[in-house]
Amino acid sequence: MKCNIIRDLLPLYCDKLTSQDSNEEIEKHLHECEECNAVYESMNKKEDDIKVPDKDVKPLKKAKKRITLRAFAIFFGTLAVLAAAFVFLFVGVIPIKSDKLHYTVKAYELKSYCVKSEKTDEDGQYLTEYRSEFNDNFYPIPEGVKVKTEHMIDFEFEGDCSCTNERTDTKHKYIVNDEGVEDVTSHYHIWIYPVVKLPFDDRGKYPNQYSWGTNDVKEGTTLTIHYRDKTETIDLWELYQKTVEK
Repeated sequence: MKCNIIRDLLPLYCDKLTSQDSNEEIEKHLHECEECNAVYESMNKKEDDIKVPDKDVKPLKKAKKRITLRAFAIFFGTLAVLAAAFVFLFVGVIPIKSDKLHYTVKAYELKSYCVKSEKTDEDGQYLTEYRSEFNDNFYPIPEGVKVKTEHMIDFEFEGDCSCTNERTDTKHKYIVNDEGVEDVTSHYHIWIYPVVKLPFDDRGKYPNQYSWGTNDVKEGTTLTIHYRDKTETIDLWELYQKTVEK
C-alpha cells in the first residue's frame, strides 16, 4: 500500500475508526516505512505533551487573572452597594431635620424604695425587690427602709415620616470619694432617622413615634438631640423644674 494512502488513513487509525483488515495493512506498512511511522508518532502524541511557548502562555495567564479580579471586584462592589442601600433605607444614616421632628415632655416625681425579696438567686442569696408608686404593693412602706424621690422625665417624639429608627448614647461624669464612685451627672444623646418600615416591624400603628425617658434627673443632666441641620441641648433639670407634676 502506497505511503500517501497510508497517511490518508492515519487520522482514522489514530481514532480507531479503521477496520481490522485496514489496521493490519497500516501496521505492516508502519513497520517497514520509517517516514510514515514518524508521521504516525507525531499524530499520536497526547495533547498535553505538546509544549506551548511561554511567550504565548503568559498573556493568557494575565488575561485570566484580570478577568478573575474584575469578577471579584464586581461581586464585592455589588454587595457593598446593597449593604449601603439597606443601611440607608432601613437603619438610618442621616438624622431627621429639626422641622420634621416634634416632641412633648412630661415630668413628675416618683417615690420608690428597695426591700429584700423572698426570692433567691442560684447561690441562695436573697434578691432585691424594687417598689415604686406605680406598684400595687408600694404601701404600706416597711419600717426602716429609705424612700427615695426619683425625678422622672419622659419625651414623646413624633416624626413627619412613615417610620423612624433611633440611636441613643449616654455619657457619665464620675467623682471618686471616700465612699467609692458616685455618678455626678449624665449626658444623654439621641439620633432619630427617617427610614422605610420593615415588613416585620412590630411597633404597631405608629412606627414614627418614639418614647424616651429617665428617672435620674438632677442638676447638670442634659439631653442632646442630633438633627440633620443642627443639635439641640436641653438642660433636663431646668426643664424638669418648669414642668414637674407633684
